[in-house]
Amino acid sequence: MANEIKRQGWMFIFSAPSGGGKSSVIKRLLAELDDLVHSVSVTTRAKREGEVEGKDYYFIDEDKFKELVREKALYEYVDSDFGPKYGTPKGAVDKLLCEGKDVILDLDYPGVVQLRALAGDRIKAICFLPPSLAILRQRLINRGTDSAEVIEKRMSQAEKRVKECVHYDYVVVNDDLDAAVEEAKAIILAARAERRILCGLDDFVNQVVEKK
Repeated sequence: MANEIKRQGWMFIFSAPSGGGKSSVIKRLLAELDDLVHSVSVTTRAKREGEVEGKDYYFIDEDKFKELVREKALYEYVDSDFGPKYGTPKGAVDKLLCEGKDVILDLDYPGVVQLRALAGDRIKAICFLPPSLAILRQRLINRGTDSAEVIEKRMSQAEKRVKECVHYDYVVVNDDLDAAVEEAKAIILAARAERRILCGLDDFVNQVVEKK
């Protein structure tokens, strides 16, 4: 058909307490769904060995970061006096959305608040929860990447992260990775069919009716 239905992209925010399995879900979704990309943040920290500019991060200095904040060129940002700064660049994300790509943003709840203030009608916020805090603790221990002290710090934040789920659009309990991936995939596919993000729908409908 000459007239085709196209769509704008969504921003999907994924949040979870550390050890909630969010990264594993994202990795699977990126491999299994077309037109889905991971947002690339700007950061003021130094590039680490093996990292690629524009793939892992956009590496910028403090002055450039302040300029982006001043020009309101970030959808959300973390501006700390005690560590590296991070932010989501509006220009890069908007370009992807206009191309019909869906963008995953890996953010905590403060980032959700910032993004909703600027683009509330273009986001879907999904919170991934563990079945219990006891299971979450065991996951952190089993992955063997953190010291006991770091695990305790992560657990001290976990209860807060779990309680914040009431502010999200969707909640996925990640008790089984395959099931969590399928649930997240269903959310994304349903959002892609929402009428309000479809472009050219009226022309397409008229074309269908004319060919009865």
